[in-house]
Amino acid sequence: MNRTAVITGASGGIGAATAAVLERAGAAVIRHANRTQGNEYLHADFSRPGEADRFVDAVFRRSPKIDIWVNAAGVDLMTPEMKQLSFDERLRRLMEIDVFAALNMSRRIGQRMKEQGGGTLVFFSWDGVAYGLAGETAQLYGAAKGAVLGFCRSLAQTLAPEVRVRCLSLGWVRTRWQAPKEFQRLGADDSLLGRWGEPSEVAEAVLFLVSPQSDFVDGIDIRLNGGKKTSV
Repeated sequence: MNRTAVITGASGGIGAATAAVLERAGAAVIRHANRTQGNEYLHADFSRPGEADRFVDAVFRRSPKIDIWVNAAGVDLMTPEMKQLSFDERLRRLMEIDVFAALNMSRRIGQRMKEQGGGTLVFFSWDGVAYGLAGETAQLYGAAKGAVLGFCRSLAQTLAPEVRVRCLSLGWVRTRWQAPKEFQRLGADDSLLGRWGEPSEVAEAVLFLVSPQSDFVDGIDIRLNGGKKTSV
């Protein structure tokens, strides 16, 4: 894969796994991190005004031609710090990073890709947008990830045929969050495969979506959740 890829949120979890998989496949990977992680990362705090634009400018300085852009940066609402915040404040932070930053950067990158004649954009949504789930955290994710999914569908229409836009709506995936026992059971019981997904499995799905093997795939939302027992 002789391509240049940018992975936001690449310092851990799904972003780190995706960066590693694409690099093993031969891509030149530009990694983003929210905080200083080392010289191999471009740093930007997308919750700060102007940081998303500054990051895109820095990416273009490093590589004027970008072939793959993966929006893996996101807010973890389950940390002790986030749980102490009000509903409104949690929603604001989630929208700043998962929605506003991802959408604005992707509009710029997508236009550059269209002008250069090709490229692939990948987003992450949540399978709960389609199914629903009780609770405040689910309400927050449903609002943000529903916006992401709707944007993806329209962006695909806007950028075709030069640029392909794909979305993965994830189910229960193991990251750094240590889920309480009741969530561990819920995640396993909710899947036809009877288990949580792994970041490496998400990364392999991304690899397929940015590879030539998926050239006839566009504007699609794939629910990567091990199968849903309660599907509607």
